Amino acid sequence: MKKIPVNFVLSVLATFFFMLPAAVVLAEGPPPPLAEMWLVTPRQGQDSEFHKALASHMAYRAEHGDPRAWQAYTPTLGDDLGRVAIRFCCFNWADQDSYQEWSASAEKINAHFEETVAPLAEKWEHYFESMDWGNSHWVDAANSFKYFAVTEFNIEPGNGQDFTAAREKMSQIALNQGWATDNHSWLWASTIGGKDRESVIIPHENYASFDRGEEDFAGFLSRHLGAEEASELMKQFSGASGSTDFQIWEHQEDLSMSSDD
Repeated sequence: MKKIPVNFVLSVLATFFFMLPAAVVLAEGPPPPLAEMWLVTPRQGQDSEFHKALASHMAYRAEHGDPRAWQAYTPTLGDDLGRVAIRFCCFNWADQDSYQEWSASAEKINAHFEETVAPLAEKWEHYFESMDWGNSHWVDAANSFKYFAVTEFNIEPGNGQDFTAAREKMSQIALNQGWATDNHSWLWASTIGGKDRESVIIPHENYASFDRGEEDFAGFLSRHLGAEEASELMKQFSGASGSTDFQIWEHQEDLSMSSDD
C-alpha cells in the first residue's frame, strides 16, 4: 500500500480504534494492558445472516455467564465492509488463563456457537493488543463514542526503535504541554501476532467531530519545539513505518454484549 504523507498522519494525530469501560480514567491509574480481538469475515453473500447469528450468540453468551463483555465493530471504509471485529479490553496475561479455563468448560456456549455462527464464517483472525497507557490519553467518555479512527503503522524491519522513540517523544509533549484535553483523546496499541504493527486509536462521538477546526498537531509541535526540530521529529516518525493503513470502525451495539452483564 502506498505510504501516506506525513501531513495526513499528523492530521490524524491532531484529533489524537476500540471501546473501554466508561469508568476508565487514566488519572486514577491505568487499566490492565491487554485486549483480545477476533477479526471475522462472513461467507460471501451471507453478511446479513452472519450478523443475525452473531447477535443471537452474543445474547446467549451474556445469558449464560460469559465474564467478558465482548464488543463488535464494523469497518466503514474500503471494499471489505462485511468484516466484524470482536474485541474485549482490558486484562492481564493471567486473566487469559482464567478465561480459557472458563471457556473450555462452557459447553452450552461452545455448542451454540458451532450451530449458529461458525457455519457462516469464511475466515477468522486472532490477535492480542498491548496498550501503551503511559503515552496515551483516554478520556472518561468511552460510552458515548460511536466511531474509532484507527491508523495502523506497519513498521519496517530494524526501524522499531526509531518509531518508538519518536512516538514516545511526541506523546509526552502532547501530554505535558497542553495537547491532552477532553477534546483530544488517543490510545496507542501494539498488535501481538502477525506483522509488526503499531496503532493509534482516536474515538469520535459522530462524524461531525472529525472536523476539529483548530490548531493541528504539527502546529502544536512547532510552537513547542521550533519548526526545524518538529520537522525532524515528524520525519523520524513517518520514516520508520513502511506503510500506513487508515480505517474508521463503527461500534455495533446490537452485535455487542452489555458491559453491565
